[in-house]
Amino acid sequence: MIKHTLFIGLNDKNTKQQEIDSLTAFKIVVNACKAYYNAVTVREVRGVYTHASGELTVENSLEIVILFGEDKKTLKLCNDLKKILNQESIALEVTEVKSKLI
Repeated sequence: MIKHTLFIGLNDKNTKQQEIDSLTAFKIVVNACKAYYNAVTVREVRGVYTHASGELTVENSLEIVILFGEDKKTLKLCNDLKKILNQESIALEVTEVKSKLI
């Protein structure tokens, strides 16, 4: 099985500040995920990111875990979220794991 883990900082790519509060961003992510997957796990975390400009920011972030991920679906989801949340990038980790629903 393939597991996809997305890491999304919540600072706006232009202002380098958080423009969408964490709860609203959480709801946006959950709604976007529903268009592609039946189940995901979303956690609030803190992250450190270096922008293309070289500026380093510490920011509120969301970690999204998708079990049974499909590459095409997840890439579309990432592109949707990049636009909606105005992100420079989203980190995507793809891992093969042994797991099953019981």
